[in-house]
Amino acid sequence: MAPTPFEHGLALAWSDGALSREGALMLEALQQQLGLSDKDRAEQEQKWLADISKNERRSFGDGDQILSEWLDGLADKENLAESVRSMGRAALDIGLSKSGWRDALLFAEGLGLGNELATGIWLEEDAEPLDGWPAALDPLAIILGLVVSVPAAIQQKKTELIEGDSFVVISHPDATPSRLSWMPDLVPVKNQQCAWGWKDGSQTSTDPPNKDLVLCNSVLLAWVRRLISMRHQRGETGLEELPEGFQVMPSSSELERDGNNLKISMIVDLGEGGLVRPWASVSIDGKADMNPAPEGLGESWVKIHDGIGNLLLTALETLPRQLLQAAGLQIEFSNLMIDDGWITIDFDE
Repeated sequence: MAPTPFEHGLALAWSDGALSREGALMLEALQQQLGLSDKDRAEQEQKWLADISKNERRSFGDGDQILSEWLDGLADKENLAESVRSMGRAALDIGLSKSGWRDALLFAEGLGLGNELATGIWLEEDAEPLDGWPAALDPLAIILGLVVSVPAAIQQKKTELIEGDSFVVISHPDATPSRLSWMPDLVPVKNQQCAWGWKDGSQTSTDPPNKDLVLCNSVLLAWVRRLISMRHQRGETGLEELPEGFQVMPSSSELERDGNNLKISMIVDLGEGGLVRPWASVSIDGKADMNPAPEGLGESWVKIHDGIGNLLLTALETLPRQLLQAAGLQIEFSNLMIDDGWITIDFDE
């Protein structure tokens, strides 16, 4: 079943694996904007947080920034109402299943726009033809199947492509690259497929493997550093359970490959204890699993080891989802593998 508007807000707020203070405040604002009672919010929040470990939930964007933009977009009720009516009319043109109607109506009602959606579907002559929609209605467009079915809407989101090597490639007929607010140095590049490369013109040392989704280790490393930086911006430590007073240096993060293992290390400032470079490794063979810490490590060092390993696991889970969303796709994936300096993924279709 598709998420409710508040569940969508939760997914945005938790998209990097943690909830910030700003995110929590914005969820309070979202509850008020949607007119949710404390009881209804608690039920949705409890269910969503219980499911988050199953990796079934995904965000439609990147954390606090996109959540803030989405909240701002929801304020334009008049424009949203008109667009929702047109989206209902367009959904009939491409075919609307009973389950699609149920999920879409649930989401629209959560926004207070259920009547507008119904009007567009059942009284289609009162709705204007669809030629796009506000970004705040992207989740509804995905539920209705409009993202890959309305050429005019896709045309609005086309991005200028530049020359350069591809460091991310998505091989799917419906994939279209877009600018990444969460990684601005990774830009859409010209390629027969949907692709991104580094805007400084960096070149790959090997050709991308022929898989559904491939990303170079340098992109994964940049996302790891981004996750650490986002946690620092929230006033948190860069790693889970890092003792108070210790700090991680994002730019010091490094990745090394050894067979099917991906090893991550980074400099940690122990205060009076000086600087150290702990590490952890993840085994990738169809899925990613953290390798156990070396025997003999003290309890505090095991916590640091596991914190580093969990950070890499979070990056491996969230980065593909962010890239698929940026390409306009809502599909599941599996069979995570290492191929030289690349991470490869298969789509579940």
